[in-house]
Amino acid sequence: MKLHEKILSLRKSMGLSQEELAARVGVSRQAVSKWELGESVPDVDKLLALSQIFGVTVDQLLRGGEDDGSQGEESSPAAAPESKTAPRLPGHLGQLVRRWGWLAGVYIALCGLGIAAVGLLARVIYNQMFPQEFFQMFGSTPGFSAPGGPFLTIATAALAAGGVIAVAGVILAVWLRWWGRK
Repeated sequence: MKLHEKILSLRKSMGLSQEELAARVGVSRQAVSKWELGESVPDVDKLLALSQIFGVTVDQLLRGGEDDGSQGEESSPAAAPESKTAPRLPGHLGQLVRRWGWLAGVYIALCGLGIAAVGLLARVIYNQMFPQEFFQMFGSTPGFSAPGGPFLTIATAALAAGGVIAVAGVILAVWLRWWGRK
């Protein structure tokens, strides 16, 4: 078991929130979150404080790969999706899933819907500015080309990309939620 896993496990076994542990150690909640995600490690003085709070030695906290028995019955079904799916997911996606679980998919879907909404709004505004009658009136004029070709292409690309991201986010959320119930 790695340091970040031990900190998370010991904190949960003591029934402490990240805020409570942060207050006891004298750091921010974000620092505790980064420790638990393995994004950073506590300073030596903070390790000493953690060992005193958890009732273990610094050596027990730092020893990797060995289970010191402090986890007990902490592995719950709710922790299963994080431990089984997150390592398979690359980079930032894996970090999102480890941090937010199945809600990461919901957040991704909402971002995709936002991108799609911007693309749709751009197309609607374009159609309001240049109605079909406008093109019929000037369509036969020599040397006249319809304005907005690249604009419409970008708006359509945003609409399509946002839709794909939204669908992928929904699939990810459903998959992680289903995986967590197994």
